[in-house]
Amino acid sequence: MPLISVIIPIYNVETYIRKCLDSILAQTHKDWEAILVDDGSLDNSGAICDEYATIDKRFKVIHQKNGGVVNARNKALSVAKGEFLAFVDSDDYIAPTMLEDMVALATKEQLDIVWCDIYVILKEQIRYTSTNADESNEINIKRLLSLSIPGYLPNKIIRKSFWDKCAIITDEKAVIFEDCYISLQLLHNNPKNGKINKALYYYNRLNENSATNSNNRAIIGKSIDNITHIYNYLIGTDTINKYYKEFCTMAMWLKFNLLYINVKKARDIFPFAHRNINNYKFRLITSIFYWLVFNGGIIGESILRLHLNYKSQ
Repeated sequence: MPLISVIIPIYNVETYIRKCLDSILAQTHKDWEAILVDDGSLDNSGAICDEYATIDKRFKVIHQKNGGVVNARNKALSVAKGEFLAFVDSDDYIAPTMLEDMVALATKEQLDIVWCDIYVILKEQIRYTSTNADESNEINIKRLLSLSIPGYLPNKIIRKSFWDKCAIITDEKAVIFEDCYISLQLLHNNPKNGKINKALYYYNRLNENSATNSNNRAIIGKSIDNITHIYNYLIGTDTINKYYKEFCTMAMWLKFNLLYINVKKARDIFPFAHRNINNYKFRLITSIFYWLVFNGGIIGESILRLHLNYKSQ
C-alpha cells in the first residue's frame, strides 16, 4: 500500500500537465501513488497521462466522460489506497519536498491535517501567500467563512481515515467553492491540525481557462450553489449563530459580485446579510450608500443599476 495517494483531476491542460506530473516524479518521498483522472479531455491531456503511466507504474490513469472536478476527485477517492491524501490541481505543481515534509510532520505529531503556505504564480511575479491556519478549528472556520484563509484542498495533506470518518458531502454539479464546502466539513469534525511555515505548493494563476483562476464575475456567480450548501450545513449542525458574522462576510462578497450579473438576484440571496450596515466593509459613506440601495426595494434596485452602469463607463 502506498503511504500517500495524490489525486489529480485533469481536463484540457496539455500546456501545464507535464510540469505538474514532473513535480510528482521529483518528490523526495517515494512511497506514493498518483491517481490521474482524465475527465473527458478534448486535447492531448489523456494521452500525456498514459505516457507517464508507462514511465512509472505509480501513476494510475482513469479515463472517463466529463463529469467535473468534484466527480473526478470522488472517482479517485473511491480507489485511493494511501494512508494520506494529497490533492494537486493539474495546472499547478509542488515543491520536491512537499510530500516528505508534510507526512513527516503528520506522522511525528499524529495529525489529521497538515497545511502549508502557497506560491501564487502571477504574470509579473511569484507571490508568497501564507495559509493563515491555526491549531484551533473554531478559529479556522471563522477565517474560512470570512475569506481570510484559503478554502483550498491542495495546500493540505489529510489522513484518509479522518476523511472517511467525516463522510464528506459534495455536489458534483457545483463548480466553484467546492473546496471551501469540503474544508468546512473537515474542520467541523475537529481534526488535529499542523502547519509547515513555508510554501510548498505552486498555484498557477496563468491558466486563463481555470475556473478558480477566473476574474469573470459570471464564473464567480456560480459559487451560489456551494455557498448555499455551506449555509445549510451551518444550519444543520446548529452552528450558524456561532459563525453568523463570518458567514455574512462570505454572503456579502457573493452579493457584491452578483451585482454585476443580476441586481435582483444579488438582493434576494441571503437578504439578512445586507440588512446590517456593519457587514459592509467600506468607508462609512460608501457603506451607507450601499445599505440604502440594497434595502431600498425597487427604487434601490434602479439606483444600483444606474450606479453600476456609470461605473462600467
